[in-house]
Amino acid sequence: MSQIPKAVQSYTAFDGKRCTMPWLADTFGLYYNKKLFAKAGITSPPRTMSELAADAKKLTTFNADGSIKTAGFMPYLGAYEMLTEHLVPSWGGKWLTADGQSNVGADPAFAQALTWQKSLVDWFGAKKLVTFKAGMGDEFSAQNAFETGKLAMMVDGEWRNAFIKNDKANIEYGTAAVPAADGKSGLYGAGYVGGNVIGMPRGAKHPGAAWKLIKFLTTDTDALTTLADAIGNVPTTTAALDSPALGLSKDPDFAPFLEVYKNPLTTTTPASADGGAYLTNFGHFVEKWQSGGVSDLKAGLTAVDKQNNAALKLGQ
Repeated sequence: MSQIPKAVQSYTAFDGKRCTMPWLADTFGLYYNKKLFAKAGITSPPRTMSELAADAKKLTTFNADGSIKTAGFMPYLGAYEMLTEHLVPSWGGKWLTADGQSNVGADPAFAQALTWQKSLVDWFGAKKLVTFKAGMGDEFSAQNAFETGKLAMMVDGEWRNAFIKNDKANIEYGTAAVPAADGKSGLYGAGYVGGNVIGMPRGAKHPGAAWKLIKFLTTDTDALTTLADAIGNVPTTTAALDSPALGLSKDPDFAPFLEVYKNPLTTTTPASADGGAYLTNFGHFVEKWQSGGVSDLKAGLTAVDKQNNAALKLGQ
């Protein structure tokens, strides 16, 4: 397990007990359209959230009727991989306290992240974003808005590199770490990680044989690099990450995701007794927030904490 980052260990274990083994990982970064960047006079990807917002505005174009033609960035949560859990790491947010209680009201990172997000939503106009979101092509198709040039920047997983190649998308793009919050420069290069898991059910008839297979698939360097290269995911052990056999490490558009994965400050959403209901509850709150239905952010987040803690207690 020492070959596997702490964040990845955490989403495959619960209450100090190993539940599954990680089997390749999904790591999130920023994709940006180089042609649109050059046209807007932007020479490099943003490293801070204020830079991201400024670039998004420069990159956005509107139709004659005022609707969005090309979005520099899509701040509306729920659009593709633009999710709170992929955004909050830029502020260093922690979803749960050390004793497993909801932390979204007490941790200022959540209010700060949502304030930044809402200011950009307001700049675009929530209704315009909803309309634009409805017209975005299916996320996992060649009609993905980034691949068709309708979205200049987006947060997405490392797999998008493989999708762009397989879709033969006519786009010149680059990748980088998701920008860090202003004043949090030490977090630049870190991000969010999740991924696939493999395990055996309680009562398995051949646990010894099952474990041999699981151990091979999740710890053998050649097995991990071969599968990672085949499907375009991040291998989960440090030995596989550093192996010369990993072809993905030679791809400049994939390399940033390997670095984010290795970063010790990269985080995840922790396993919980409520089966992740704390994320669902937060998602319902965010829908109200970004549409203008929340007048007091602090009070709203405190209410989410109460709701989450009730769900966490029921799940124990």
